[in-house]
Amino acid sequence: MAIKHNRDIVKVATMYYKKNLKQSEIAKHMGISRSLVSKYLNDAKNEGIVDIFIKSESAYSIELEMSLEEKFGLKQAVVLDTSSLRKDEIERLLIQTAIIALQKEIVKAKTIGLSWGKMMRGIVDEYPYENHSDTTIIPLIGGLGTEIVDVHSNQLAYDLAKKLRAKCKYLYAPALVDNILIKKSLLENDGIHDVLEAGKNVDFALVGFANPFSKNNTMTEIGYVNQQDIDELEKLDVIGDINSRFIDQAGQEVNCKINENVIGLGIDDIRKIPNVAVVCYEDNKKDVLYIGMKTKIFTHIIVTDSIAEYLLKQVKNETY
Repeated sequence: MAIKHNRDIVKVATMYYKKNLKQSEIAKHMGISRSLVSKYLNDAKNEGIVDIFIKSESAYSIELEMSLEEKFGLKQAVVLDTSSLRKDEIERLLIQTAIIALQKEIVKAKTIGLSWGKMMRGIVDEYPYENHSDTTIIPLIGGLGTEIVDVHSNQLAYDLAKKLRAKCKYLYAPALVDNILIKKSLLENDGIHDVLEAGKNVDFALVGFANPFSKNNTMTEIGYVNQQDIDELEKLDVIGDINSRFIDQAGQEVNCKINENVIGLGIDDIRKIPNVAVVCYEDNKKDVLYIGMKTKIFTHIIVTDSIAEYLLKQVKNETY
């Protein structure tokens, strides 16, 4: 928690001294009291963080965060400074940073939606034990077969519910069926229908996304997509997938067999959720992330400094 406290002090100092925001504006933006803003400004001076200019290794990443929030209209951007990190340290520290950043949202939420994936697995594994017995965890997509079960949404929902002492719903359906008739039949099941409807109305969602054309794509590893599917997706100019829904450069679902037969929340469903968080450090996912931010699918992001720089460069290039 000391890390978070220091980051909050640096963020307040940056807003006040470099962005010239009023203390009341800072308090509203950060969701804290004006008296706490004043205390943080005093702490910044007393601890030697502020001395005409801001002195902290967090200063650059804080500026990146504020630029991302401003340019993309995000509710929260958190940037990990990787300048002194080894490559093998980045994923673990980003997961820890994400947990610290998102704890406030998780505490407030009465319903939390989870998709699937290795990043989700890492966050759930590292999440501390807390008591949120009034919270319900809801999977946002069905299971993905019998391979790598620990990254499936039902398993992740169950494990996070244990960590939070929360309740949990289960989506007893595969993520992908063979044809639209089977999907229609499953969606007529009251249990499946009710869980999907609950997923559409969660307070907070932690969502996975991916690039199907990358070599280490989990969907390919478990047989979710094959080479024929990838060839079709390339022809459709797919940029990537969010919650296993393939999207184009406009952030819209493409018309393909996989999208038609997925049992889970669609892109428009996710876009309507008030708080949607993603975590990313991989270069091969940065274009999907950019489109998700640009088209207002994501509201909270936790990324590395290099990813943040790329995102800001992209939006700058599109402005000119």
